[in-house]
Amino acid sequence: MKRMHASFLCASLLASSVIFPIDTATTVRSSAGRVSAAEIPSLDQLAADWMDVKTLRNFPASYNYWGGLMSTPNLTAFQWLTFPPYSQGGTTGELTVEGGPLAAVQSRWYPYQLLRRTVRDGVTFESTIRLPFERQGVLCRLTLFNGATATRSLNLGLVFCGRVRQFDNTTPWATPWGRRAGWNDYTSPRPLDNSFEASASPGRQVLTIKDKLTPAAIAFGFVRVPQRLRTEGEKGTAEWNIALAPGATATIEYAAAIAQDAKTAAESATRWAEAFDASFAQAKSQQEQRWQAAFTPGNKDFSGHLPTLVTSDAKIRRVYYLSALVQQLLCRTNLPLSKRVFATGGPRASLTLMYFWDTSLSAHAWAMLEPVTMREHLARWLAMDLRQCYAVDYMSGKGAGPWYAANDWCVFRSVEAYLDVTGDKNFLGQTVAGRTVREHMVRIATAYTKLKRKAGLASYGENDNLLECAPEYIHCVASFNAANVHMLRRAAEYLDAADEKARAADLRDQAAAIQAAVLGLYSPGEGTWNTMHLDGRRFLSRHCYDYIVVGQALENELTAKMKREMTAFVDKELRTKTWMRAMSLKDPAAAKSDRPDHGPLGSYDGWPPLAMDVMCRFGAFDKAVDFLRSTEAVTHEGPFAQGHEFLGPDQRGYDPIVRIASRDWHDANCICGAAFMEVIIGSFFGYRPDLPGESLPLLAPDTPRGFVGELRHVPYHGGHYTLISGANGIRKVVEQSP
Repeated sequence: MKRMHASFLCASLLASSVIFPIDTATTVRSSAGRVSAAEIPSLDQLAADWMDVKTLRNFPASYNYWGGLMSTPNLTAFQWLTFPPYSQGGTTGELTVEGGPLAAVQSRWYPYQLLRRTVRDGVTFESTIRLPFERQGVLCRLTLFNGATATRSLNLGLVFCGRVRQFDNTTPWATPWGRRAGWNDYTSPRPLDNSFEASASPGRQVLTIKDKLTPAAIAFGFVRVPQRLRTEGEKGTAEWNIALAPGATATIEYAAAIAQDAKTAAESATRWAEAFDASFAQAKSQQEQRWQAAFTPGNKDFSGHLPTLVTSDAKIRRVYYLSALVQQLLCRTNLPLSKRVFATGGPRASLTLMYFWDTSLSAHAWAMLEPVTMREHLARWLAMDLRQCYAVDYMSGKGAGPWYAANDWCVFRSVEAYLDVTGDKNFLGQTVAGRTVREHMVRIATAYTKLKRKAGLASYGENDNLLECAPEYIHCVASFNAANVHMLRRAAEYLDAADEKARAADLRDQAAAIQAAVLGLYSPGEGTWNTMHLDGRRFLSRHCYDYIVVGQALENELTAKMKREMTAFVDKELRTKTWMRAMSLKDPAAAKSDRPDHGPLGSYDGWPPLAMDVMCRFGAFDKAVDFLRSTEAVTHEGPFAQGHEFLGPDQRGYDPIVRIASRDWHDANCICGAAFMEVIIGSFFGYRPDLPGESLPLLAPDTPRGFVGELRHVPYHGGHYTLISGANGIRKVVEQSP
């Protein structure tokens, strides 16, 4: 990302205002005595930079393990508030000054809060929003500082349009596109009507807005009682008249609570408002404790833990921990079907869904952090018809969406990662939906036989089944046919272990035949791959996905020349200064493929780390580590997202401005961002439990990675290791034997 150059307005703001201090004091202590604040950054250390609001394409979001919300350009308003089964429609909490809305000039994301600020007539306005930890609520603090030489008299208003509704698992709702859907949809249930009624308490301390169609209600409890609290239909407006002397400060604070009835909502909002400072502080401290627990062996919050990265390489360190943070931001502990759900996206869409594709990109890290519930999730996935959905809804248990061509590859890889990390051989023998997991793995590996085929290659359908924006990337693509080769060979290993040698040999014969057909799609000298349509026509694709999946599936079958050419394609046509294009500008579809995640003007956040993974597999560690460090720049806007897009005069060049994308319903956060952590563990530190070996096998251990660091408390088969990157490559030290 090209760093923000502050506009003249922002420079004036910084020069003329007092910036209210943020509490950065954090004490970190591990029950095991092995973790310190110097090793694991505090949440404050992971904060983004102050950003000019006018440059943002997607606004920052905040979460608390039960749900979340998104900020808006207004100084205090928020939108997309969701705590399933409750969700908000529209925007609420808008700040007005002298009757008109007040916009923020700058915005800053923290893992536990959202900050916005501006200056008007010498008065600095700064708002902070936090969510009470694992509660259905919002805490908002507005702070005013008069930096002028004269008293300022201010008429302030907060306009609330609650619009919170409860949606059960069976009632569909109308979407903005006119269709009807339930929780098992990539959109989220949002009330689009005005069937709400606002009421104020006699002492003006509480505003309640109740849904007329369901029992749901939201209440707002005020710390500073407003001079006026007016209600009209679904709206309520709180007003204050404040005279602010030179150098003086003032605060307006409220707590919002959602509940199944108005009385409970009002009681919770009142309780949080009466102890606002304590509630506000706990919203941070409890998030910090959960964050630190994720890296602590034997913690009480997760059934496993993540490795601790210790390095003086500040860029790699920041990328690693912000990637790990994505798992925490999207972790849900309140959904009915599992204690730990890692939702695919937020805060707008996919809030109760786990997509097979996105989730699989960090499957090894998932197995490290939460092996117990991962096993439960995988059993649920294997019992589903993977030809009928692309995700599971953890409110209803139903499948969501149409078939994605990636399903077989991603579910197989997730099960494979769980087995490789945990060593849980018993899982292969567990019966799920009438057959063992081992048989499910064989079933998935051979699922290609039920698809249409051409010249020995399986057809993976049309645009909606694949990249959704590349018209010629359909049918017999190199990526998923190469994936079949890997799955067949790995399934053969599982059969070998069960002494089913003949069946294993048959799978290997199938893999050899498909491999030959896939290699026939390669375009020598180009470093790219052709697709074959069912009518026999071939189209050259210049997309990153073939590089990624063919590189992962056939890393040992490609020639050195092919590997060099493939990586050269990524270097020359896809990489930019701080990010990458998903599709080359030279691809025939580039002119008509403008999606930020899969097109030529940006990339899905999972593609850069997966491209680095393949570079490492191909031995190009120097290129991979340079790429890794460069992506640290995008984290200064906020955490990893569904996609980042290119803006500015160099949009089609090497150094575009990079921002979190919003177009095409792109969300502010996506679990695919955890893939950066996955690749640092698996490729840069060489953690490759899928490779043959008696103990933890490593990728290219004698090859230096280009950075110095340690990865501590790495889980493997019930033991813990430290992996050390130095001048001579990677070495491992046993901390605790399996």
